[in-house]
Amino acid sequence: MPSRPDISRNVERQMDGPLEYQPNPLNEFAPKYHVYIFNIGPLAHVVEKGSLGTFRIPPCPSGKRYTKAIVLPAIVRSSYIDAATNAMRTDDVEGKYIARDIVNPYLGGDWSEGQNLEEKGVFWSLNETPTEDELEAAKTKMEAFFRKILAVATSLEAQGPKAMESITPTMRLAAAYFQEDRPWNRIYKKLADCPACSEPMKSGTLKHACGYVVDPEGAYKAGVISAEERDDLLARRGVKASKK
Repeated sequence: MPSRPDISRNVERQMDGPLEYQPNPLNEFAPKYHVYIFNIGPLAHVVEKGSLGTFRIPPCPSGKRYTKAIVLPAIVRSSYIDAATNAMRTDDVEGKYIARDIVNPYLGGDWSEGQNLEEKGVFWSLNETPTEDELEAAKTKMEAFFRKILAVATSLEAQGPKAMESITPTMRLAAAYFQEDRPWNRIYKKLADCPACSEPMKSGTLKHACGYVVDPEGAYKAGVISAEERDDLLARRGVKASKK
């Protein structure tokens, strides 16, 4: 449709004066509940919603099960100028509708086409504290998505270094989430020094390469040393052996 700048200028001229505010008279009957948006995933998200503003969803902090909630009222209100009456009116949308539009694709119009944050750990709830069922459902969806993109990453890895350039940051986060050590996502674990030779050794080592037995009890249970060797080592270290 061709633009009509003459109409736009006429509307602007009419707006150069006092405005009448005409809120929705049904506002006083709006429900009083709230809608909460949480994130259990490692990714941050920024969602633009036009006149409603920008919604910033932080990543879930390490050691926490979910983020602090983004809180929406039961009715989300925005205002606009009615060109026909030169009055300021309110546009009222149900909070659940806005939450679905932030979290899910296609729900609530075309605003969020192709943006499925639900598979990345974001979900909405009517509960100020999410239930165990809600958290478990969000985790199941996120892990299914992570497994799906890791399968793609595995295929790229098999094709060689050039193809691995297509591995995305989200794929790396998925690998880190499952503690998968990949050529394109190395997981570095803290090393301790061997008490005997001072060379580095991995956490949980039972017997170091130099021959030093770090954990006699564990080494015995793993079949690395005999019961006699275990008892001798523990005795020399002043530790009582467990019953055989």
